[in-house]
Order: sequence, then C-alpha cells, then structure tokens
Amino acid sequence: EENTDIAALTAPAPTIDAAVPKDAETKPPVESEEQHTWGEFLVLGFYVVGVWVSFLVFGWTQEMLAAQDFEGKKFNFTHVSVLLQSVANMLTAFIAIVLETLITKKPFTVGAGVRVQDWIVASLGYQGAHFFGFQSLQYVSFPVQIVCKSCKTIPVMIGEVLIAGERATLKKFVSVILLSIGVILFLFFKPSKKFKHADEFEFTWTFLYGLFLILLALICDGIYGPYQNKIRNKYKLCGAFNLMFNMNMFQGLFSFIWAVGDGELQEAFHFIQTHSRVVPYLVNFCASMAVGSSFIYLLQRKCGALMVSKTTTVRKLMSVLVSASYFGHPISPVQWIGVVVVFTSKFTAPYFVNLIKSLQGSSTKKAKTA
Repeated sequence: EENTDIAALTAPAPTIDAAVPKDAETKPPVESEEQHTWGEFLVLGFYVVGVWVSFLVFGWTQEMLAAQDFEGKKFNFTHVSVLLQSVANMLTAFIAIVLETLITKKPFTVGAGVRVQDWIVASLGYQGAHFFGFQSLQYVSFPVQIVCKSCKTIPVMIGEVLIAGERATLKKFVSVILLSIGVILFLFFKPSKKFKHADEFEFTWTFLYGLFLILLALICDGIYGPYQNKIRNKYKLCGAFNLMFNMNMFQGLFSFIWAVGDGELQEAFHFIQTHSRVVPYLVNFCASMAVGSSFIYLLQRKCGALMVSKTTTVRKLMSVLVSASYFGHPISPVQWIGVVVVFTSKFTAPYFVNLIKSLQGSSTKKAKTA
C-alpha cells in the first residue's frame, strides 16, 4: 500500500537546478558548476534510493505479517498495526517539527491552530484508508492490493468536487480512464491455470470481499485527501509535518480505543509474548514507514512533486516485482501491461490531453473552413 502520509508532504520546493552556491562567483565557473552538479545528484540519488529501500522493506514486511505463519497463527491485528504505524510516524513528525523550528527560527507549533473537529474528520478517513487496506491483505494478494490502491485518483477527484468544491480537469478524467483500463487488464486477464497460485485471481467470494475492502479504503482516500488540502489551504501555519503529526496522533488514538474495546490490543500483546519471532517484523514495519516518509519529504523539498511521483511510481513497480518473485504470485504478460498502464497514468495522461485538444482544434478549423 502506498504510504498515505505522502499526500501530506507537499511543501513547494525549488528544482534541482535552482540552488546555486553563494560563493559561486569566487570560484572558477567550470569547477564550481561541476562540483555543484555532482553534489546535487549524489544527494538526489541518496534520497531516491532511500525512498525505494524504505518502502520496499515496508511492503515486504507488510506482506510477511499478513501471510506468514508464526507457529500456526498469523498476526491479524489490524488496529494494532495501524496504532504502531501511527506512533512511529507521529514521533518522526514531532522530531521534524522541532528540528524545523530550530533551523528556521519560526514559532513552535504542533496543532497549527487547526480545529479539533477538522482533525477528527480527516483522521477518521485516514484511519479507514489504512485499516481497510491492511485488512484486504487477508483476502487478496499484495500485487492486487497495490495495483487497485493506486487508483486513489478516482475517489480523490470525486472528493475534491464534493468536499473541496474544486472542478475536475480533463487531465484527471483521462487519468481515471487510463486507471480503469489498467485495472481491467490486471484483474480480468488472469495467468494460465498451469501456474502455481493462479487461483489468486479467481473471482471467489473471498477475492470479491478483498476487493470490496480495497474499495472502502479508496473511498476513505477520497475523504481524507481533499480534506487535508482543505486544512492546509485554510490554516497557513499548518506545514507538512504538522499535518503528519496530528493525522497520526488522532488515528493512533482511534485505533487504540478500538483495539482496547474489542480486546485486540490484549490479544496482540499476548501474541507478541508467545511468538517473539514477530518482533523484528514489527520493528521493520514501523521504522521503514517512518524513514520512508522522511525521505519522501526531503525529496519533495529538494526536487518537487514531479520527482516524487517518478520515484514512487518506480517503487510501486519494484514492489510488485519483489512480491511476485519472492512470494510466488503469478502475473501474466497482459497483467504486466495493466500494471504499467496504472502506474504511468499520471505521466501519460498529459500526452493524451494534448492529443485530444489538438484533434478538437483541427476539427474546429475544418468546421470553420467548410
């Protein structure tokens, strides 16, 4: 599952070519430019590899927790998983807020003046996106989940219209069409039954229930995503890490209440005590998410949203490859085409939009000359 904290880390940033050393004029031009270029690209490479490694570890650990037997039992404690993730992200965001305050000398603020009811609404959608996403892995494979969850553009576009009052653009409509085509290719062009685990794509009630959970997760994405944007537009003091801290704090609170109420927290503690082998997986699960979120933020600040999109797109493809090879999920050639269509839709959509506009322009000219 794509880290849903990524949507919060959208502070405007200069491009990689924008930063110039202050003492550039005092050095030979060629040497200064070469040193600057190499330094920038080394930092860029470090951030990109950091994102890839962190979220590959996160995805692998997430699937291991959902699929692996620990002495005949599985760690199926979804609310506790969300709680652990929330605590890790919240601590990371708090440290980042403190560091930003010390570096920028801005006033220290955590809540950023946002009303509690706004945090509650956004965090409930945020929690639902995580909960239903984690829960779906008990019924569908990781590649199915990550491909279908990558279609969050669809509910987010609907949410932007209904919640934020924004107007859907032609580019978003084209993206929705491409995403739909990719998912159809992935779900309906199943691998041959001669392959092991080919029944993973059979439309059984279990599989359909897993898809239903993913749909609920996407609906929650459509609620909290636009609401986050609404908060950031309304409260100017609310930075990326303020958003990340409060979303995870309220999400963790809700998950804690739910886990205590239905006895899941006690069961999870007992499971950890009796199956200590799960502890390293839980540590990787929390740490990789927190570290990955930090790398996303640093990459966003350094190079902007386009580089983040490219990096996370490659990461998703790598996650599907790792999952298919390590866990033995069969994927047909046509399904791989669907995967590529889904993950590259945000980059190919502008080309189709330009094509549509050029066709409309030529047809208009023909109509005028007729």
